[in-house]
Amino acid sequence: MSEALLKRVREKWFKMPDFNPKDVGQKSVPAGKLCDWALALSQYQSVNKNIIPKKEKAAEMDKFLKEQMAILSKKLEELRVVKEKVAELVANANRLKAQKDELEFRMNRDQARMGRAEKLVVLLADEAVRWKETVEILDKDIYELVGNVFLSCACISYFGAFTGVYRKQLTDSWTLISKEKKIPCSDTFNLVKVMGDPVVVRGWCIDGLPTDNTSCENGILTTKAERWGLCIDP
Repeated sequence: MSEALLKRVREKWFKMPDFNPKDVGQKSVPAGKLCDWALALSQYQSVNKNIIPKKEKAAEMDKFLKEQMAILSKKLEELRVVKEKVAELVANANRLKAQKDELEFRMNRDQARMGRAEKLVVLLADEAVRWKETVEILDKDIYELVGNVFLSCACISYFGAFTGVYRKQLTDSWTLISKEKKIPCSDTFNLVKVMGDPVVVRGWCIDGLPTDNTSCENGILTTKAERWGLCIDP
């Protein structure tokens, strides 16, 4: 039924006082039902007239929603890809940071080792000088060993009864004669340096032995000689 026809029916028939299903039904039941149907159809048309635009709007919004949902799904997929890339970059950054920390640790460790090595090289350089001097001294001592031991035996055998001054004169003359006889020995002979142990001599001094050269020589004579020492109480 068209809109124009319904409008004419409403204005002409529906406004008549006698056009109602109850009154018409008293005269004719089918006519009452038909009247009731016509009113219902008019009411439906009025309601449907307001619903159709809303349905169209709803369909339009549903279409728009589907389009936006499709866009949202696409954006979510792009976001997922971006998150995966970000996670990969974060993992790579953490790996690089771990490598950097490891390299810094190794660098600091190697720098510390290098510093200790440089100190050791410097110390060894100084030590090399001392070793060289020690080797030279030892070479000289080895070369002069025969004459020094010979003079030491003479001192141990004959020194006991003499004073320090006379002992010095004896060793000087013995040294001169050894040089003349081509016997290698020290230029200035000293019994304590040749036969004495510095640690033992220091122990004697701690125990009360005087620190002069003659007293130290007496200690060596007492411990090295095969004859009994004669100790005189002053």
